[in-house]
Amino acid sequence: MKNNKSFIFGISGLGLLLFLIIFGPYLPGIDEHLTTRSYFHSFFNLPPYHPSRDFILGSDRKGRDVLSVLILGTKTTLLTGAGLSAAVFALAIPLGISSAHFPYIKVLLQGWNYLFSRIPLIFFFMFIVTIPFFIFSQHRPVWMFIILVVLETGKIAEVIEKNIQSIHQTTYYEAAMVSGTGMKGLFKWYYWPICLPQWLSSFFTHIGNMLFLIGQLGIFNIFLSQKFIQLPGGPGPTFYGVVNTANLWPVYLTNIINDIKVAPWIPICASCFIIFSMLSFFALGEGIRQLERQSRESSSLPRRRAQRLFKLQSLLGKERKKETNL
Repeated sequence: MKNNKSFIFGISGLGLLLFLIIFGPYLPGIDEHLTTRSYFHSFFNLPPYHPSRDFILGSDRKGRDVLSVLILGTKTTLLTGAGLSAAVFALAIPLGISSAHFPYIKVLLQGWNYLFSRIPLIFFFMFIVTIPFFIFSQHRPVWMFIILVVLETGKIAEVIEKNIQSIHQTTYYEAAMVSGTGMKGLFKWYYWPICLPQWLSSFFTHIGNMLFLIGQLGIFNIFLSQKFIQLPGGPGPTFYGVVNTANLWPVYLTNIINDIKVAPWIPICASCFIIFSMLSFFALGEGIRQLERQSRESSSLPRRRAQRLFKLQSLLGKERKKETNL
């Protein structure tokens, strides 16, 4: 455990994120109500405000404290990424196991991956969600969630199918099939205990990937929680727009081209929060993988020692036979 630096960093980063989720709103200096300000220190001054004693990380264009917005948005952002990954794995695990047992499901999975893996995920997702049906739908967040899960499930199911196939090559699986073990018994006694560390590692890594994807979509002003509204204006043509309805970190990346010149602290702080959370989940996934590898090596060590002892005993037995013959 002490030598597993990835696991230590990952569990520490996850602990810090959970601390911000639970106790973040109650920390000193955090504006729980996200008050907007258009003036400061008794004189008229338009936001965004530079980092100062009152605004540790500065303010955004609405005059809200950036640190407060990011800390209060930790829960929504992480729940979005974890919810997407949980839905993907909930579909991918039974699909991957079924494809390892039924050829027609394996063909379906191969076609699924062939169709959705030809184009990078972000471009495929942007192409689909900009279809008018999804733009004007009252259930746009639900559709976007479903589309993203469908695009990701095939890739994860293929990884799970390979894990199951590796178990099928072992002798204890052949013994289980000879003894007549059913699908439920295989999952309970073989698939779940053996593949659980690998699936946990992939799950946390996938959360990091989802956070990275959410950040990329934020640059293009695409969010899972959006609604179509009529923009305010005077007489004349009516304009409509899509606005975000949730407090997510990538909100501060929507105007990154202008903000990086005028208020660089806004996109930089949001990017730091996203990068830190990504690295924490990536490190946790890699740390679990290393723990699983170390446990496998430690469990196989007595077996190797027994094999060496058996070889040594056989060699000694042969030498004794030679001595007796002489």
